[in-house]
Amino acid sequence: MTVIPSEPEEPEQTVEETGFSPSETQHALIARNLRRHPRIESQGLFAEPKEVEALVAKVPFLVPFRGGPYHDILAVLDWDHRLPSRLLFLRLNAHYDAESAVLGEEAYQERLAEIVARDRFPEFDVPDFTDLPASESYVLQLSAALEVEGTRLLSAWRRQIAAKDGREALRIVRESEEFARVVGPTRRRAPLLGELEAVSWTPPCEGEHLRWTLDVWLLLTFDGHFGHGRSFLVDLEDKKVVRDREFMVRAG
Repeated sequence: MTVIPSEPEEPEQTVEETGFSPSETQHALIARNLRRHPRIESQGLFAEPKEVEALVAKVPFLVPFRGGPYHDILAVLDWDHRLPSRLLFLRLNAHYDAESAVLGEEAYQERLAEIVARDRFPEFDVPDFTDLPASESYVLQLSAALEVEGTRLLSAWRRQIAAKDGREALRIVRESEEFARVVGPTRRRAPLLGELEAVSWTPPCEGEHLRWTLDVWLLLTFDGHFGHGRSFLVDLEDKKVVRDREFMVRAG
């Protein structure tokens, strides 16, 4: 079950209200709730509190889509289906309310029981903790040096965009200097490449912006197998493009 949030707002929690900075409070919540996949435990990874503390300190601050703070965050250090592991994945399952958190905990316990039942020999593969129900689901990929290599929002609802938000984002992009620079040398784009499209909500930890943005794509080339284009991140509150970047897609 996926909880689809309402439209974005600024986080309500402040330093003055809590006595802690939002990131400190969030990091403490993640550290307290951190679980380890049995295959992570069997390798002796992150068994010490200091190791967990150092890892959590690298986690970017998550801004709730509908405003904050989160009711709970279930963090799971997951494996890469290799022994010894070459990569690790930190899954952050954020919940807006108690009902969502209960569903997430129940799903976690069911998955854990399935893993334990199948974890007889190291040579046998076992499930991971993907697709647990949450209001917002993130995954952080950790390198062999245990550095965060990227943070992604996995929740399917990120592609559910209200029509009025999509129209406003397209208008802002079309009127922007960033768009003018891109379409200048490519005005003869083939019709099959389509028009601008609002594709997904982008959290601050991905968009490197202080609030959620809408990602608008313009496909520039496609050879039947691979396509390249330009992505425009739109801040609907400030009504401007805050970042543009390249993207690549593959057919099928």
